[in-house]
Amino acid sequence: MTDDGHPAPPARPGADQEREHGRLEESRAWNIPSYLLAGVLGFGGIGYLIDRLIGTDFIVAIGIVGGMALAIYYVWFRYGKA
Repeated sequence: MTDDGHPAPPARPGADQEREHGRLEESRAWNIPSYLLAGVLGFGGIGYLIDRLIGTDFIVAIGIVGGMALAIYYVWFRYGKA
């Protein structure tokens, strides 16, 4: 029933599927940047730790670039075939 006491109109066929599709798209909209950020921060952090341990200053850059490359590949592999 609606607020004015009338019965609610019947749901359209496929309305639940459209709602679920919207949730899936919203999930992808959050997942993709999260994977990219996690790749850069994760591998950059590992590179930073290795730099601190062995006294260099270039491995962090390799970690950041490598993390971004792996994250882009993962996003392409996971979502590119949609």
